[in-house]
Amino acid sequence: MVTVNADELEDAVLTVSDPDTPDEGWVCLDTGAVYLRSDALDEELAPLPEDIDTSERYVPVPRVGSLALGLELVFDFADAALPDDAERVREMFKRAGGYREFSELVEQKGLSGHWHVFREAQTRAVLGAWCEQHGLQLAEAELPN
Repeated sequence: MVTVNADELEDAVLTVSDPDTPDEGWVCLDTGAVYLRSDALDEELAPLPEDIDTSERYVPVPRVGSLALGLELVFDFADAALPDDAERVREMFKRAGGYREFSELVEQKGLSGHWHVFREAQTRAVLGAWCEQHGLQLAEAELPN
C-alpha cells in the first residue's frame, strides 16, 4: 500500500485550511507524495507535476473543516479530560477568544501536555482514516511523550 508522510499531510491540511490564502494541496495516489501550490513556496524548489490539475492520480488535500479536527476535537477533549467544565468549554466558543480561553483553562488545570498528546493522536487517527478512504496508508510517526 502507498504511504503518506503524516507530518507532510498534516502540514498540508493546515496550509490549505488557512482562509486567507488560495493555497491548494494534493496527494499522489501512486507515490504518496504531498504537493502544495502556495505563494509562500518557490515552485522551482518544489515543482508541481504537469498533470496535477488534470489527472485523477492526485486527490485534493482536505481542509480542517471537512475533518473532525476543529471544535469537535476541543469538545471531545473537554468531555474526556474536563467533564466538570465541558459545558463551560462549549460556552467559551460562542464568543470571541474562545480558543485562548480554552487554552488558559487547560493550562490552569495542568493538562497542557495531555491536550497536545490528545490533539496529535486524534489528528493522526482522522488523517489515517482519510488516507484509508483513498487507498493510502498514513506513515507511522512517533507521538510526543
